[in-house]
Amino acid sequence: MTLKKQRAQFQKLLSSQYTQDEIRLHFEMLCEAYLGFTPAQVVLELNEYLLPEKETQLQTALKALLDNEPIQYIIGSVVFAGLRLKVDERVLIPRPETEELVYWLLSTYNAETPLRVLDIGTGSGCVAIALKNARPNWEVTAWDVDMDALTIARQNANKHQLSINFEVVDVLGAQLPNKKWDIIISNPPYVPEFEKAQTASHVLREPEHAIFVSGKSPLKFFIHIINYAAQQLNTKGSIYLEGHAPLMKTLHLLLTQAGFSDIVLRNDFRTNPRFIRAEYR
Repeated sequence: MTLKKQRAQFQKLLSSQYTQDEIRLHFEMLCEAYLGFTPAQVVLELNEYLLPEKETQLQTALKALLDNEPIQYIIGSVVFAGLRLKVDERVLIPRPETEELVYWLLSTYNAETPLRVLDIGTGSGCVAIALKNARPNWEVTAWDVDMDALTIARQNANKHQLSINFEVVDVLGAQLPNKKWDIIISNPPYVPEFEKAQTASHVLREPEHAIFVSGKSPLKFFIHIINYAAQQLNTKGSIYLEGHAPLMKTLHLLLTQAGFSDIVLRNDFRTNPRFIRAEYR
């Protein structure tokens, strides 16, 4: 089968699950992973016949996509802040929105100042790894309650030869480490469970505990994180959070009540209120 016929098959069979732009992007990602082709090379090589093993790989990937498996799990990796990271069904897939939060933080602090940074709910380790890679002199610690996620995070840090303190900590626990921080950053679970019905099927293949929270207490992670930050941030220390658009104004109020100032709410690239930054007095 030619590459052109493979692409046409993807476009036909996946049209009920994805937009044509998404199908094109998925096909290009698979061609890069399996064939080593750039998007431009895909166009140039459309009439070329594939080796049997490469055709089999693409057909297997197509079946997985039809079964709603995320493209990142099929490939086994994702690029985040310029770094290729391993991902599988044990971790949430890093999003471009979270990259925005990382870049916002990095743009606020120069590279010379050594800081102590905590990433709460690290998952694949994407945030901690991106920060440590960009600021080697920062002391970066990453917490997660999920041992499987921490295994992936450690593998990703080791791959990029980055020294990060990964710790098993449940931020909802009664006793948290008594340590001072200059920055706390977190992208915790924040989507209310009642929104599952409107959630894409391939997203539901990701760890639900990393996405959804009870609709009765959708801010529970934020409440614990903010309370901890109010106790453990150094003077003029900052907190950076990614949250659910409908709840960001309430999150602003929680930060104000906890004694934070200079609170800034920022939209993501889709113009949804997504991020908030605050400084502890």
